[in-house]
Amino acid sequence: MALRKNQRNLTDWEKTQFTDAVLKLKAEKTGTTNTYDKYVQWHIDYTDATHAGPAFFAWHREFLRRFEIELQRIMKDDTLGLPYWDWSVDQAPPSWPFTKEFLGGNGTSDARFPGKVVDGPFAFDDPNNWTLHVFDPDDPDPYARYPYLRRQFGPGPGNPKSSLPTPANVQATFKATPYDVDPWNENSASGFRNMAEGNIPEPRPQMHNRIHHWVGGSMVPPTSPNDPVFWLHHCYVDKLWADWQRLHKDDVGYQPYVPEKDARTGHNLTDRMAPWHQKRPLDVLNTWDLGYHYDNDNYLMPNDVLYPGQSIATPIVNGRRFSLTYSSSDGNNLVLGSNQVAWALWLSTNQALPDGWCVMQTDGNLVIYDWSNKPLWPSNTNYGYWIYLTVEDATEKRSGHLQMYRWDDQTPIDWSVPPPKVGNSAKG
Repeated sequence: MALRKNQRNLTDWEKTQFTDAVLKLKAEKTGTTNTYDKYVQWHIDYTDATHAGPAFFAWHREFLRRFEIELQRIMKDDTLGLPYWDWSVDQAPPSWPFTKEFLGGNGTSDARFPGKVVDGPFAFDDPNNWTLHVFDPDDPDPYARYPYLRRQFGPGPGNPKSSLPTPANVQATFKATPYDVDPWNENSASGFRNMAEGNIPEPRPQMHNRIHHWVGGSMVPPTSPNDPVFWLHHCYVDKLWADWQRLHKDDVGYQPYVPEKDARTGHNLTDRMAPWHQKRPLDVLNTWDLGYHYDNDNYLMPNDVLYPGQSIATPIVNGRRFSLTYSSSDGNNLVLGSNQVAWALWLSTNQALPDGWCVMQTDGNLVIYDWSNKPLWPSNTNYGYWIYLTVEDATEKRSGHLQMYRWDDQTPIDWSVPPPKVGNSAKG
């Protein structure tokens, strides 16, 4: 199971792992092209069929998952997850992805090479030589066929007032229902899909569409995957859909995807999605079934990893949220906490541990390791194969807590925290 994390919380190692994987796909030959450019070509070949309609989210979810599997394959790591960029919050350094150490920064204002990205691993003049090969023949930009990555942050031609969306914009989008409405295109007057895609409300562009325009350069045309930030942007867009699904699943009349028919070909619930023709929107409604989940979910699956500062958490219920954090400020311990109290509800130990990482193992153990892979603390929950952990809200019998379950039948494992005393070193 791949755990998709907020890029602001990635370790330096995780950032390098992602950029190295992308560079390897770019260097890997596939027939007359390379593996990375194959995805750029798919996006331009099917842009009209997969945008401005209900399948916008479904097609891109399948597109991202296929690319994520390529990253896992090239790095020989099936837990590698795409990072996401929450552009409603991380709009400036140091928390955004446009740093020299990660994705590189804005393009140059040099009139000879407008928008040319000159730093980071995807700069044309970097030893990795990030060269563009796939172009939009209909792009009127005279620099559109230059072989280097371009970015032009902020207002640009045809988009003079562009700015990044805000958290308020995101919350307004979450309130939009149903998923989509007739006429099932960019003219749909309401619905989550058209609002999140960015066609409503006026003035356009909004939400998803606005990010492409704001980054500018290579992110504007249908060949936008030429810029690796495309994956972080669309990963967050996919997360918005996953969050919307979770927020509205108990609503009366809720439908995670509409329509079943009446939209143009390729956008109905059971239409096959080109170019793969193996998946339908119906088949991609649940991220769990596809083999990944997001770091704001309240569970850890086997092989999910938490690095210092990373956490999982419950949804907010009555203003309350419980979280499990691998906390460097608490001695590199696991910490169960609540947003309503300033103290830890539970710590994995009552002593400081060396720097390291925490993994939910396939044998059912939650284990903290140091960087030499020496185990420092186990949950002692090795009750079998494929056991997962959840952070749960308060119940009538106990406050927020951790619980483990068997994957096959969701049977609770007889282990939970917090234990009677801080520092859990045995079954409790």
